Amino acid sequence: MSYVLQLWEKPAEWPWPTSKAEADAQFERVESGPETAQNPKFLAWGKALHERFPEAMDVWLDGSEDGVTTFPTLGFGINTRSEHWDQGFDWAWEQATRLGLNLYDPQSGVHYLGNGDVPEEPDLQVRQAERARQAGDDAAAWAEYRRWAARGNPHAIYVLGRALRFGILGQRRHFDLAAALQLIGAYNKETQADAQAFFERFPPEAKARAQALLEQLKAANAEQRLQVVDAERKAVDDAFARTEQMMLFTRKRIEASPGLKLAAGQGHEVAAFQHALESVIGWEEPNFESARYWCQRAAEWDHEPAKRLLALMHERGWGGPVDPQAAAKWKAAAEQQRKQADEKQQRAQKAQSPGGLSLAPMEAKPSSNATTAPQVWTGSIMRDFVGWFAREGNPHAAYYLGVADQHGRDGGPVNLTQARAWYAQAAEAGHADAIYNLGTFIEVGKGGPKDVLMSKALFMLSNTQGATIRVDDLRITPQEQGPVRALMTALRTPGRLRAVLQEKGLAPAVGAPQGALAQVGSAAGAASAAGVATATSPASGTVRGPQASASHRKPSRQQEEDDDEEPVGHGRSSGVSMHLGHLALMVGAINIVLVIAFFKPGASFRAGLMFFGLIGALGAWRTARDFDWAPLQRAVVAVLAAVPIAGMAVCVMMLFKALRQRD
Repeated sequence: MSYVLQLWEKPAEWPWPTSKAEADAQFERVESGPETAQNPKFLAWGKALHERFPEAMDVWLDGSEDGVTTFPTLGFGINTRSEHWDQGFDWAWEQATRLGLNLYDPQSGVHYLGNGDVPEEPDLQVRQAERARQAGDDAAAWAEYRRWAARGNPHAIYVLGRALRFGILGQRRHFDLAAALQLIGAYNKETQADAQAFFERFPPEAKARAQALLEQLKAANAEQRLQVVDAERKAVDDAFARTEQMMLFTRKRIEASPGLKLAAGQGHEVAAFQHALESVIGWEEPNFESARYWCQRAAEWDHEPAKRLLALMHERGWGGPVDPQAAAKWKAAAEQQRKQADEKQQRAQKAQSPGGLSLAPMEAKPSSNATTAPQVWTGSIMRDFVGWFAREGNPHAAYYLGVADQHGRDGGPVNLTQARAWYAQAAEAGHADAIYNLGTFIEVGKGGPKDVLMSKALFMLSNTQGATIRVDDLRITPQEQGPVRALMTALRTPGRLRAVLQEKGLAPAVGAPQGALAQVGSAAGAASAAGVATATSPASGTVRGPQASASHRKPSRQQEEDDDEEPVGHGRSSGVSMHLGHLALMVGAINIVLVIAFFKPGASFRAGLMFFGLIGALGAWRTARDFDWAPLQRAVVAVLAAVPIAGMAVCVMMLFKALRQRD
C-alpha cells in the first residue's frame, strides 16, 4: 500500500504561508503552473531518499523519463508495508526542509513547509523535544529544539529564547539573546505579547544591545542564526573567564570590574554571586545593599552558594532588615538543591555502573563540609561577610583577610600566623599579590618558619603572575638557581602550593581562623595541609598587601602613584614598618648631640658615649636580623655601632638600608 505525497517549491518572492489556506493557495498556483525543466532540488532529494530508504520510498519524476520536462510538483509514495516507513517519512521531511522544499499530504491536507513550519499543527515538529523535556532529559530536548530552530521553526526559536531567559534545559541565561530570539520566534498573539513585555523591561542600554542582536539574527538564515547565538553565548563566557583571570591581579581589578557586572547583568549567576563580594571589597565604601541585591539575583538564578549566603544575610541583617522567614526559605531552597544534585549524581553513577559495580574513579573528598563546619562570628559585618566568601574558597576574600589579619583591621587583632594562612590560600588560586606577600612572610619568618629559597621562588612566581610589586633583583646565586627553579615549577602546579609548603615545613600551623570563620577543607576536593579552604572561584579584591622588606625590592614611580589611589575606606599601610631597633639606631646616629645635650660639664663625657653607643649597638643587632645576616655579622656591626664617631656612621648606614628595604 502506497501513501502518496507531493513535493513542491515556493517561488522565492512569495512569503512563507502562515495558515493552511495560504499554503493551499500557493500549492495550487504552483501545481497549475507550466511544465519546466526538472527542478534539480527534486532530483537531489529523490536520490537521497532512494539511497537511504530504497524499500520504503517510491519516487517518480512525474512521467518524465529523460528529465527534460516535468510538472512543477513531484509526487512520491511511501510503502507503508515496509518496516521503517515512518522513519522514511521523517527523513524525507528533514531532507526537504534542508533544501527549502515543501511536502504536501493530500490525504490529511497538511503542509510541511520548507522553513520547518506546519501551519495546521505548529507543535508537530517539536513534539519529540517536548517529550524529552517532560522526561527530564534536558540535553536531548535542547538538541531537538536546536535542530528545528536551525530549520527556521518559530516555535523552536521561541523556546530557545525562553531557555536563555529562565536558565532552563541546562542552559545559562543570556537576557539579550533571550529577548531577540523570543521576538523572532513568537508564533501567536500570546507569545508575541510575552516577548514584547520582556523586551520592554530592559533598560535603554540593554534594549540597544538586544535590538542590535535582533537585526543581526534577522539578517542571517536559519542555520546562521544558531551560529550567531553560539558565538554570543561564548563571548559572554569567555569575557567572564578573562575577567576572573584579570581580577587575580590587583593592578587590573578596576579594569576587569565592568566585565564582571556586564556578565552579571546578562544573567550569569556566578558573575552575579561574585559581584556581590565586589560590591563590598571593590570600592571605597562597602555597599552591603548592593551585595544583597546581586546575591538575591544569583540565588533566583539557582546558584546554590548564593542561596546559602542570602539566607545568612537575611538571618543576620546584612544589607537589609533581619527576616527569619526569608532566611528559612532560602536555607531550605539551598538544601533542596543540594539534595537534588546528589540524587542526580547518584542516578548518573548508577546508570554507568553495570550490576551495581561503579566503574567511575573515586574522587577525593574534602576533610570537612563547607556547609556544616562551625562558624565563629566576630560581630564585624565586614570581616564576617568577607570571611564567608573566603571559607567558600574565594581567593580575593582570602587575600583581603590576610591583609586584615596582618595589620589588625576590621576590628580584629594582628595575627601573622593566620594572615600567612590566608595568603597561602589566595596564592594557591593564583592571586598575584598574595603570592608576593606570602614570599615576604616566608623571607623573614613572619607567622611561621622562614626559607630564603622558597621566598625567592615565590617572588619569581609573583613576577610571572603580574604582581603589583615586582622583584627586579632576586640575587639568586649560581648554586641556588636549580633549587629555586624546581620550587617554582612545583608551586605553579594547580592546587599544589600549600602541599609544597607542608612538605618543606613552611605551612602555617593554625586551626580555625581567629576572628573570622572556621577553616574547612579544599573546595576542589584535596585536603589542605595549611588548614584553610582551597580557592576555587575567583571574585574581586581591592586592598593592597603590605610592602616587602628586602634590599632587592623597590617600587617604581607608577607603583607609588597606584598606592596613592588605594581606597580610603579600607585604610592603607605605611611604607615603613618601625620597631625599637630602628629607634635605637637613631639614638646611635645622634650620639654626640645627645651627649652634649644631656651630660653637663663635669660629668663623665666618656660614660655618655658608652651609654648611647650601647643603645646603638643593640639597634644594629636587632636591625641586622631583618637582613638575615649571620650571628657573626650581626655581632661585628653591633661592636662597630658602639665605637664613638665610627659607630655613628654605622648606625646611619644601617638605618638608611632599613628604610630603603621598607620603602
